[in-house]
Amino acid sequence: MVEQVPSERAGADETADPGSAEPPLPPYPPNVGHPLLHTVHSMRDVFGFRERAMAERDLVRIKLLGPGDVYHLGHPDYFERVLLNDRERFRKSEDFRIAFEGGLVAVEGETWRRQREVLQPLFTRDSLLDYADGMVGQIRRRCRRWEPGTRIDLAAEASDLTLDVLFATLFGRELAVDGDEDIRTAADRLQHWFAPTSYPLPNWVPTPARRRFKRGKRRLQRVAGGLLDEAADDPPADPSDADDLLSLLVGLRESGVESEALSDERLRDQVVTMIFAGHDTTATTIAFAFYTLATNPAVRERFHAEVDALDGQPTVEDLDQLDVTERVVTETLRLFPPVYTIPRETTTDVVVDGYRIPEGVPTWLTVDRVHRDSRFYDDPSAFRPERWATDLRERLPDFAYAPFGGGPRACIGRQFALMEAQLALATVGRDYRLAWPGDDGDPPRRMGMTTRMEPGTEFRVVER
Repeated sequence: MVEQVPSERAGADETADPGSAEPPLPPYPPNVGHPLLHTVHSMRDVFGFRERAMAERDLVRIKLLGPGDVYHLGHPDYFERVLLNDRERFRKSEDFRIAFEGGLVAVEGETWRRQREVLQPLFTRDSLLDYADGMVGQIRRRCRRWEPGTRIDLAAEASDLTLDVLFATLFGRELAVDGDEDIRTAADRLQHWFAPTSYPLPNWVPTPARRRFKRGKRRLQRVAGGLLDEAADDPPADPSDADDLLSLLVGLRESGVESEALSDERLRDQVVTMIFAGHDTTATTIAFAFYTLATNPAVRERFHAEVDALDGQPTVEDLDQLDVTERVVTETLRLFPPVYTIPRETTTDVVVDGYRIPEGVPTWLTVDRVHRDSRFYDDPSAFRPERWATDLRERLPDFAYAPFGGGPRACIGRQFALMEAQLALATVGRDYRLAWPGDDGDPPRRMGMTTRMEPGTEFRVVER
């Protein structure tokens, strides 16, 4: 049974009362060394450091050289407050603005609301279903290159696959299956701003990772500008007739809609945002899903039986029949959420559970910790897709499962990513099994803006 933790654990919504005695700051964890050494310990082992730091408390303070004190929140009640009930007191962090400037994931307030309205039509259920055949075509095009018996770098293949899907469906352009390396490299380099060896340092320190990030971002901005120029050559007469993201954006602009959201600069920022957000997290989900299948033979047997029962290659009509596949994806997102931390900054002093979080400081929601919390999940470190065949979702507290965030700013591409991941598993799984040559422990992970499988982690291709 899931333990229902009392809501008072997270405290009532509060703001600091200047007329009362000032509440204390959250404590530094006693088991991770002196605060002046937090940066060093974190850079060595990001996941292990945070796991130790939050072993006894749901709210702790960590000191990093660059951002200073960072406040880690690890309870669904805290998530609900930050993302929903009290969201005006928590804004997107500066790092989002550095990476994505005026893109949807970085902007706030009315600008965000207008951008969301503009982009939402591309992510309705009907639009998503139209993408399914294109997704399967791109997935098959890539995996047909795999030679049985050889090894593949699964992180790289998954990243290339999802970038192929993104460009073909949302941008109306097919990438060269063995080319366009400059675009693929540039998309990868957006992660480098958040490298563990750089992030704890002040933003003005020009680390190699940050220089790679800046080169990659400039390259993607040029790619985005070129894609928009091509789309502008033949815009749809009616924006509702657009069949991809670029046509929609350009069609709205050419129709005379007056909005800052449709300026040349904003459109470019949207494309850069979609290039990163539209492929990176899904690539991570696909890679870790194949790892979980490779290391859980009983689940893998049920999965292969399900996809073998399909009448040919997977189609959009088959999605409702892929129950095992869907649960594999859901459980993978629980154990290995690509967005392992949701970063925010406070806009005012707030009081959480009797502790004060000052104005203007980083406030991080630790998604992966909540996803592996025994108060909410039985045997939380085990891969058990069957747990989602029960009434678990109804019994879980709100925000105890949050791989796509939550509240009004939940990921706009959630359904796109889930559909792509299910179709990728089913399409590959009909023809191949990917064998993991390592042990059954957690696979090598790398932390950046998202969790990723360590590049160079190889799987053996086995023809079925």
